[in-house]
Amino acid sequence: ASIRGSLRSIRITMWQWTDHVQLAIDNSIEQPGVRFIGMVDGEGHILASSDDQRNGKTIDVSTKEFVNTLQKAPGVGGKYRFHQRETGGEQIFQVVSLYYPFGHRNFIFRHFGKDVEAMQRGGGFRSQRGVGGSEFLHHLKDLHGKKFALVVELDLAEYNKAIHGQLLQIVSLSLVLLLVGVGGWLSLLTLQGLKGSQLRLQQIRDYTDILVASLPVGLIATDNDGKIRIFNTSAEHILGKSAEEMLGKTPEKVLPAELSLELQHKKPTTTGTEQKESLLSQNGSQSRNLLSIGLSVMDRERKFAGHTLLLQDISHIKELEKEVRRNERMAALGKMAAGVAHELRNPLSSIKGLALLLKTRSMGDAKATETAGVLVQEVERLNRSIGELLDYARPYTLEMKIVDIHEVIDKAVSLIAMDIESAGVELILTGDSGNYVKGDQDKLNQVFLNLLLNSLQAMDDGGVLKVSITRLGSETVSIIEDNGCGIDEHDLPKVFDPYFTTKKGGTGLGLAMSAKIIEEHSGSITFASRVAQGTTVRIIIPAYLEES
Repeated sequence: ASIRGSLRSIRITMWQWTDHVQLAIDNSIEQPGVRFIGMVDGEGHILASSDDQRNGKTIDVSTKEFVNTLQKAPGVGGKYRFHQRETGGEQIFQVVSLYYPFGHRNFIFRHFGKDVEAMQRGGGFRSQRGVGGSEFLHHLKDLHGKKFALVVELDLAEYNKAIHGQLLQIVSLSLVLLLVGVGGWLSLLTLQGLKGSQLRLQQIRDYTDILVASLPVGLIATDNDGKIRIFNTSAEHILGKSAEEMLGKTPEKVLPAELSLELQHKKPTTTGTEQKESLLSQNGSQSRNLLSIGLSVMDRERKFAGHTLLLQDISHIKELEKEVRRNERMAALGKMAAGVAHELRNPLSSIKGLALLLKTRSMGDAKATETAGVLVQEVERLNRSIGELLDYARPYTLEMKIVDIHEVIDKAVSLIAMDIESAGVELILTGDSGNYVKGDQDKLNQVFLNLLLNSLQAMDDGGVLKVSITRLGSETVSIIEDNGCGIDEHDLPKVFDPYFTTKKGGTGLGLAMSAKIIEEHSGSITFASRVAQGTTVRIIIPAYLEES
């Protein structure tokens, strides 16, 4: 732009116009980054330039071809390119622009004929009269027919420096983006790993919760602050309390005193567990025997983390232990009874023989005869008692057959029908026939006959005797219910003991023998009774299931 401004001032001074171009080039070369400025004609001759040694010479071939492409393209103001010099191999930025000394829009050169003459008449060129109008116009015409170009070469050092700076920024940004990408990728992997770990941890927690809840023993655990943190389902069933009212509270506030002492703050132990049995009574209900096992929990650093208490309801085990002890006593009693019966029968046989002999010899003495008869009767009663005792003590083989319980009870009822009628008792028998069991008919008849007689003897003033037979799943249930005098609560646990009786003249072997028979049929017999309200006997025997 500075070159063009300088050149406009010399358009009128035509004879020395190249000197003015040279002066303008010399002023412009002082701009930073400009390596070369030159004006060339259509043949590539350098008319004026910033390098005096190149004035009058021809530009290099590549630059000349580049200038020619511009001169052949009408309407194109200029071109630029990156160019490497033939000498030295230096990389430069080259700009080429067409140059019109008097402006490419000057109508003087487009309408040279008539228009020039008109301007001469008007005195448009007075300042050039001294030069000579005609010669001046011819010189203008000659200049207008020639093509000139300005060639400017710029130093690429600053450009390259800027490019290098840009490249450095690009590389830096690329590295930053790479690091950010790697960091993001690592973060993603970390998040995925964390998510997977959290999922696995949640699965472990869920499994642990299910495992703790499914334990067949009660589990109560406290943390190091002494508050309950775990209270599983079995503990809820054993203690009759829900986890919601237990969690987060201290044991002494929500647990019975027998158990809270095991979980309260005390010195942690690492030597083992503390096992203890306790009898727990809840709200007046039946007491429970509990086995509690307490232990301290330590973390990985062997620091105290809380107490744990395991609870197990051993009431059923205690009942079984009592039953085992009872059976052991019964077995010992049976062995003893067998020995005693054997030792007594021989003397009783001798006594009976002598009593019969005495009765025969005292036929004329009524009193002696009566005394001898009483002696014989008592000996026979003792023999019957000894026989019952031997029947209870000795093992026997059951004759197992398919038996209808309804027929067995009908037979037993028929044997005491007269006694039922004479006692003024109403008999109600319910249940259909066809309730079959596999058992010994005679032994089962003995059981029901004994139970019916007991109920009948308990109703001295009459009453109602109900007998029902039902089928529940794979079991046949027979229930005998009376409204007699009942049995005292303290006597109920002893009704099956041999020689225990509340009846006058009873031997106390009837119910013991009945229980033994039912047990040998893989069944069970239970009593429920209240004084002055009556007694209910429940007999359960496995039903006979026909093979398909």
